[in-house]
Amino acid sequence: MFSTENVTQWFENYTEKFKISGKLPPMLDMKKSHSRRVSEFCTMLADAMEWHEEEDAWIAYTIGLLHDVGRFPQYKKYGTFLDSASIDHGDLAKEILDKEFCWNNLPDKTKCCILTSVKYHNKKDVPASISLMAYRWCSLIRDADKMDIFHMVQDRIDNGTIFEMLPRHKPADGLSPSLIEEISQTGKGSYSNAHSLQDYRLIQLTWGCDLNFQVSVATLLEEGIFDRIVKDLRPYGIDGLIDTLIQKIHAMR
Repeated sequence: MFSTENVTQWFENYTEKFKISGKLPPMLDMKKSHSRRVSEFCTMLADAMEWHEEEDAWIAYTIGLLHDVGRFPQYKKYGTFLDSASIDHGDLAKEILDKEFCWNNLPDKTKCCILTSVKYHNKKDVPASISLMAYRWCSLIRDADKMDIFHMVQDRIDNGTIFEMLPRHKPADGLSPSLIEEISQTGKGSYSNAHSLQDYRLIQLTWGCDLNFQVSVATLLEEGIFDRIVKDLRPYGIDGLIDTLIQKIHAMR
């Protein structure tokens, strides 16, 4: 019943439909690789927290691999990953999986946890109305997704390909006053207020305050991810805001 091989095969068959002349477009190939890594992060986090019920490892693997299936038709139809200019990819992924994934013999509660986690993995907030069991899995995929994006962004900054990944964040220097104001007031930032790479980095720093598990925070701190972001943002005169966010992150460890 809980076969990771079956999930992997379904994912391979699904992504095959989006190939052009036998290859995925580069941006979709990036999303496919991201999905595999997020699955690994989900599995690692669940194991580190000793989530060892019968289906736990399988659910962790599955939500990680399938969380972004909405990205593929989104990019094919709209040519963008920007939800506000196209469609909410979490909602779309939930609809696709509900209709197309093989749910044979899976308990209803397991199906609900997977669909709920996929739907809300990209939302600013998770509604308090969902079940405690589903909330746990939502929290896991949200942390794992952020962890891989932290690594992807840093790697692409280091190798000079960041604007291939973030084409709408112009290689301009500086921070948007509207974004600084929003984060100062709410602790979170909207992509609509982000226009430069520095803006995106500041939003990423707020993600550190939105992680759900100590192991997620500790892992990223030990890897120096937040130190690199802070170093990039120090020249822009927002030391007070940076220090407030970093203190919150360290307090979660």
